[in-house]
Amino acid sequence: MLRFKNKKLQQVRSSFFVPLPGEWITSNEIKKSDPVRIELLEDGNLKIAPVSQSDQGSKGTGTPTATTVQRRSAGNEG
Repeated sequence: MLRFKNKKLQQVRSSFFVPLPGEWITSNEIKKSDPVRIELLEDGNLKIAPVSQSDQGSKGTGTPTATTVQRRSAGNEG
């Protein structure tokens, strides 16, 4: 299992970005401009998954190799 450090939210004009860990990008063979699927889960967390080539034209759930970004409350920076 891959473990990552906290990432800082970045802003360019009115858009917000979170850099994805290079190790995750490499392990999922993602390249610049490849699509990723971002889902908002019921608990408020985000799920980020690479989109397989067979799913790029459909509304499938993507590949099973997903990263879940957990929402943290203020003061819980671990």
